[in-house]
Amino acid sequence: MASPRNKNRIGAAAGEFDQFAAELELATRGFLEVNVEVLEQMEKKISLQALHALQSLERLGPSLVTELGDDLDLLPSTASRLSDRLAEAGWITRAVSPVNRRATVLELTSSGRSVLRELLTLRKNALKSVVGQMDDEDRAALLQGTRAFTAARAKFSEPS
Repeated sequence: MASPRNKNRIGAAAGEFDQFAAELELATRGFLEVNVEVLEQMEKKISLQALHALQSLERLGPSLVTELGDDLDLLPSTASRLSDRLAEAGWITRAVSPVNRRATVLELTSSGRSVLRELLTLRKNALKSVVGQMDDEDRAALLQGTRAFTAARAKFSEPS
């Protein structure tokens, strides 16, 4: 059982994290604005759900419809309809699995990869325009902090 002194320390730490989270939320609004602007530009071409699916397939490689659904937390029927739309747009291919003829394998096409490159280019350009206004020291600190944040965030995605 935690002593009263340790409970106070834990409570203080929680309060400090609450304050830090509030400050971080304010500090990262610029990042959020940049990403929202880029996603709004991309939405003229592709829905957010479809874009997320392409990103998932890029990360997973050739995947079954069920694997894509699991990765995106979609029902199999929803993942199947989404993959139909992606294939109709030419962003992925659908093929019968060589292992299980009832399963469908999905794979990015060059057109799908092109959509993801466009997203990356838009994000890079938007970020360059902002960081170009910062001095070297601030850019280095930003890079160090965002790398640490991304590494900590990746732990949420790791299987337990």
